[in-house]
Amino acid sequence: MLRLLRRNSWGPYQFLMNRLAIWPGWNLFLFKLQHLDWDALYKSPMHGPGHIERTMLHGAMCAMEDDLDAEDTALLLECCAYHDVGRVNDSKDDLHGHRSAARLAELTGRDGEELKMMMAAVDAHSRPERDLEPTLRRYGVADWARSLRLAQLLKDADGLDRVRIWDLDVRHLRREASRAREDFAEYLFEVYQREAGESTTPPFPPELLEKLAARKAARDRARGRD
Repeated sequence: MLRLLRRNSWGPYQFLMNRLAIWPGWNLFLFKLQHLDWDALYKSPMHGPGHIERTMLHGAMCAMEDDLDAEDTALLLECCAYHDVGRVNDSKDDLHGHRSAARLAELTGRDGEELKMMMAAVDAHSRPERDLEPTLRRYGVADWARSLRLAQLLKDADGLDRVRIWDLDVRHLRREASRAREDFAEYLFEVYQREAGESTTPPFPPELLEKLAARKAARDRARGRD
């Protein structure tokens, strides 16, 4: 990601990256990216470092669009960085967020209310939408609105990178600004994978790839991208 940012060549999305580069949180985003604890990340082509770096960039854009202050921007970026450290495989696992949340104190040095909000958001990110608010309430956060916003933005940042498995449905995103970045999410994944020398085809069995490709083609047609 840092190589891509230094090159600063984003084709049709240069305007979007130019906006991000003059956003007050830009240097904070770079700092969090540069100080990412790579050893802590789950190692996988699906939920590993590539997914994390792209999720952090999506998180920065979510923070910019939601006008987060520096404090909440930092919390969101740290949630993006470590939301999958509790994974034990690449399968569907509603509890990997709970395991990831348990490691946030050691990985971020946070405590008190900030840690509770981060743990709540990371725990909730892997659970069905109906469980988001009940999960947050279990952590007893003092500022409900702030906690809910952090959790929603993490889910959007993570969700945008579902393009890597050909399964992004923007109807499940929570912010209109996030839904508007569907094309950028696809572009980011493609340029990132090219830079890393990695495939853009999900590592799935042929029968699942066929189903996902058909769904993706239907969404593309609906967007006028025949």
